[in-house]
Amino acid sequence: MNESLKALFILSHHDFYDDEYFVLKDILEKEGIKTEVCSTHMAEAQGRFKNVVAPDFLLRDTKARDYDVFIFVGGEGAAGLCQDMDAQILLKDILVERKVLVMIGEAVPMLYYANVADGRKVTTLENLKYDLETGGAYYTGRNVEQDRDLITGYDDKSIGEVSKAIIRALGWQKKVVPQGQTT
Repeated sequence: MNESLKALFILSHHDFYDDEYFVLKDILEKEGIKTEVCSTHMAEAQGRFKNVVAPDFLLRDTKARDYDVFIFVGGEGAAGLCQDMDAQILLKDILVERKVLVMIGEAVPMLYYANVADGRKVTTLENLKYDLETGGAYYTGRNVEQDRDLITGYDDKSIGEVSKAIIRALGWQKKVVPQGQTT
């Protein structure tokens, strides 16, 4: 994979799902994708299983144009991000910029709260589908769903499939040009 690709993880400040972050980060970095983290606070974010991550910067300072893929990690804390105006603005900007957007588990309902769920095929935990369907999304219940540049994962058990979908999506977006050739 192209080393100039950059992924940004958006973590809730507390109760993000540790495995969704750590496993996916490891997979992407092994593919040569640079990763960074943002959150709503600069203090260490703490996962559901008490692992901590130091954010590189604040969510409010994030620009959609600066990354190739954005990953909203699930977990109970993600429900708070659904109501966060900075998160909603970033989400809308990501879609406008046509960047790869990944949302897992409890992060997926943010599409509803940002008013961008209409017409999208999504998956998430079954108990969260109501808001999405109310917002016009089509809930599939699959492990992973990809609708154009939007990739949604059911939960932490979907990480392997989510990582494959991200790598495919980035491959489609970034055409690697052999040295000496121009596009």
